[in-house]
Amino acid sequence: MWMKLVILSISAYICTAHLCMLSPPQRTALNDINKAGSDSCILLAGPCGKTKPSMNMLYLVAGQNFTVVFQKNLDHFDSASPGYWSVSIGKESGTLKELFRTADTATPSLTVYSANITIPEQTGKNMVIQTQYVTKNPKAPAAFYQCADVAVIKKAEY
Repeated sequence: MWMKLVILSISAYICTAHLCMLSPPQRTALNDINKAGSDSCILLAGPCGKTKPSMNMLYLVAGQNFTVVFQKNLDHFDSASPGYWSVSIGKESGTLKELFRTADTATPSLTVYSANITIPEQTGKNMVIQTQYVTKNPKAPAAFYQCADVAVIKKAEY
């Protein structure tokens, strides 16, 4: 019985932390992100892992280019059914517009990715940039999420 508990605990640990968003900074703390399986990087419920909005909102200008930086904190690549990474923007309570998508590959845990996006013309406060890791791996959770709070303003307001 003891051995079953140990194996179950190890399995739960391995399947707990997988995507961190570095820039813009994710809503949750970035503790231990240089350790594969960091507790700072597990959000399994979309669109933002049931986290509360941050008081630190980043203001972005519509039409500007912006680089989103995120980390594969724990690898779940399955060559039989490769997943993908995506970056979206919009109201957390509404439809998010996907701005970037790239296939997951056999890169190791702790690999850092960047996505160059153009901020859409839709303006507003209380918006989010969402990164998503869709694993398509039957031995892992379906998807992992992170969000950063942003406001998009018109260029004339800048």
